[in-house]
Amino acid sequence: MKQSTLNLFKSGHKLVSSASCQKLQSEYDVVIVGAGHNGLVAAGYLQRSGLSVCVLERRHVVGGAAVTEEIVPSFKFSRASYVLSLLRPKIIRDLELKKFGLKVHLRNPSSFTPLSEKYWRGNTSKSLILGQDDVFNFQQISQFSVKDAKAYEMYEKQLQKIVKALDPLLDLSPASVIDLLNEKSILRRIALLLKNPGIAQAGISIAKLGAELPSAWQLLMAPIRQILDQWFESEPLRATLATDALIGAMHDTHTPGGGYVLLHHVMGEIDGKRGVWGYPEGGMGAVSQALADSAASHGAHIFTNQVL
Repeated sequence: MKQSTLNLFKSGHKLVSSASCQKLQSEYDVVIVGAGHNGLVAAGYLQRSGLSVCVLERRHVVGGAAVTEEIVPSFKFSRASYVLSLLRPKIIRDLELKKFGLKVHLRNPSSFTPLSEKYWRGNTSKSLILGQDDVFNFQQISQFSVKDAKAYEMYEKQLQKIVKALDPLLDLSPASVIDLLNEKSILRRIALLLKNPGIAQAGISIAKLGAELPSAWQLLMAPIRQILDQWFESEPLRATLATDALIGAMHDTHTPGGGYVLLHHVMGEIDGKRGVWGYPEGGMGAVSQALADSAASHGAHIFTNQVL
């Protein structure tokens, strides 16, 4: 799998890990431009597969948007991404990120929604707080609607059923699904399933939704406003839950498909707990450093201050 030789010798290269080599080599099987977290994940897997990998980063630090930097003297901050949840558990296991220092503290409470006078006038609470405790959540939501407090538990359970069904799809190669859909021969489809048991597992999980399959389809395709209006009556709760469907996306509550963004956030997992978010000890840069150290420990060469 050798590609054309690349002359990588440039002045100013800096090692990102003591496990890296002392200088750039003139030839690698794979050269990854940019040491963002995706590039570092790719480096970790490719190096483990037996390929020689070099990662070149323009900045002085690896991580892309997942970085920790000292912006104010003596104070370090996560400059872009600020919380962890969507990093797949399989990647954490495969690349042994905990072994390389990744430690995550769960975010609790999970949300805090301050309310304007319009909503707290005549009410004992001026905010809505949601966390990991079901009893606490019930009490908080009951301040605005007992009906919603009861519905919230059912809402959470339904989301978890859908997440459990769709979760296996996230670790599949898209090409494997495309090959299966494009194959006309039933026998060859079966052969593809046997070759990639993950597809079969995902299919079985989705089939188990049974009567709830239409609800799952609606969640994937409908605007989040439509979904939340069906479940809840209090605006503070609907507004709080809608944030997971809006954050990081260029749409509003009336945009079709917004429910998928919410579902994608609920799919997050930390230490086996679904739907939770956490703060890496050392900031988001600690995630990138663990990825870099993992790849470097298997021989990947990672350099910063490299302008191509």
